Amino acid sequence: MKFKTGIVSLDAQLNGGFPKSSVILILEDPGAGGDVFSFHFAVEGVKNNERVLYIATDDTEEEIRENIRLYFPEDYVEKIEVVSLVISELKERDIRKYLRNTMYDPIRYVISIITSNNFDRVVVNNLTYFISNYEFKDVLTLMENFSKCAKRDDSVYLLLMTKGMFDSKVETAMKHHSDGVIELTLKEEGNEIQRMLKFIKFKRIFVPKAIMRYDLTDKGIRVESVMRIV
Repeated sequence: MKFKTGIVSLDAQLNGGFPKSSVILILEDPGAGGDVFSFHFAVEGVKNNERVLYIATDDTEEEIRENIRLYFPEDYVEKIEVVSLVISELKERDIRKYLRNTMYDPIRYVISIITSNNFDRVVVNNLTYFISNYEFKDVLTLMENFSKCAKRDDSVYLLLMTKGMFDSKVETAMKHHSDGVIELTLKEEGNEIQRMLKFIKFKRIFVPKAIMRYDLTDKGIRVESVMRIV
């Protein structure tokens, strides 16, 4: 069983999409469009009548729905279950103190949701929040729960993480605990920004060798038909 990403050229490279029971890490440069990638994945699940959970750490529920509507104006967004962990009344420096002094713990909350429910697709945007505000062993516990629930439900967990914010050991550990890793990078070339997608690893399927160039449009991600082979 495969879970289509909603991006036709990418699904073709993956021979149909992501394998079931997988945790997929999207490791992205800031501005590379990982959030738009996640919108495609969530909407594709709704189109297939799947149960989709979208966990947001940086945006409110309404902001997430508005952002998805920019690319997918249909009613699909209303069928996506959105959970926001934004603590709007707190300044960033107060978050750790808040977590220590209250019963509300976002990691425990997320684990409670995924272990007590069955989802076909889960998006976490963004792991950076957890790595910044918790001891790393707690983040690994969260990753272990993602993996257990993905296997239990034959589902796919799509996790976003910003590149370059943490040391290489953290990024390597997150790659290790993921079944698939895709890197989204961007660079300036002359007067334009070029965005590239590269497959790093995948369990249970052949790792595509193509490096795919893509653009962000008003319809979401558009992958160029010409691909580079490494």
